Amino acid sequence: MEGASRGLAGLSRCAQVLVLALTLLPAAVAAREKSIKLVGIVTLIEPTRIMVAGAKEGEITLVPKEDLTSKVAIGAKVTIWYTPKDGVNYLDWMTYPLEEYFVPANQIRSGIKKVIILPTYGVADSQGIVDEIQRYLERKMGWWFAPPALAEEIRSRVKVSSSTLGDIDPATGEFNMGRYIQEQQRLVGTVLSEARVDAVLEINVERVQAHFIGSMAEWDGAGQVISTKLVRALSVLARMPDEGDVPAATVDMKLYGPPSKLLWANRRGFAVLVTQTNVGASFRDRPLSEAYRDEASVRNWLDMALGNLVPPQSPEPAPSRGTGSESANR
Repeated sequence: MEGASRGLAGLSRCAQVLVLALTLLPAAVAAREKSIKLVGIVTLIEPTRIMVAGAKEGEITLVPKEDLTSKVAIGAKVTIWYTPKDGVNYLDWMTYPLEEYFVPANQIRSGIKKVIILPTYGVADSQGIVDEIQRYLERKMGWWFAPPALAEEIRSRVKVSSSTLGDIDPATGEFNMGRYIQEQQRLVGTVLSEARVDAVLEINVERVQAHFIGSMAEWDGAGQVISTKLVRALSVLARMPDEGDVPAATVDMKLYGPPSKLLWANRRGFAVLVTQTNVGASFRDRPLSEAYRDEASVRNWLDMALGNLVPPQSPEPAPSRGTGSESANR
């Protein structure tokens, strides 16, 4: 599915799941080329059934290959590729928004006061962006946050290992997505109960691969220049723009309320992890600690990734002009 195409190998558990899913990518791409394409709105989403309404096609029912209830919300605009067979429409591929609301935003704003972050630091120095997210939500949403260390301690007791190997069916060698989702829900429910909070914000900072053409890398809704000014100038003179893949950091966020109900999700690329230093395959590491120095870019990223959650700002009242006598006495 599209979620599998959003990231490559990483250190977090979520990224490991994506690695397993990517083994199916070539077959999925081939199937998509032979499938029927439809752009529409999701009207029903269940573990074994999805309904999509197209502008001309009307509403059709599809059978997915996996449970997409934690990835796609009702009302989302999606592009699907499907194959009809024996009267059944089988979903081959789907693209969907990076940010999804599973309940109205106003319900999230009014119903949540106490939150705990459940972090996975899949990239070196990634605690910095998790801390920035917490400070942003404290300031903009007025949320109180329990210590993340409490969530990590609960996870260490509830889940013995973060490896996905335990979720692979030994008989078939296939990844058991249903079991993985159930395990995540059990963990979230335990954290909600023991931490006594209104919501759990799961934040996975993942190491992924970003595709670049010329000097621009694009991935997970983000775009970033990866070359120095000198390299960009040399590339223009050579008229041979580079193309390839570079490592990058993506932040995957999911907000859960009782009882382990997914409320909101967003996945957003944060920063590339290398800088191109010469035309060709010459790169140096660019740690996240370097990305944090660009405070303006971090603020812009926070607004892009979290701004839709923030309550609309009330317009400031216009200054009173007063009466003529008041103006004269100033």
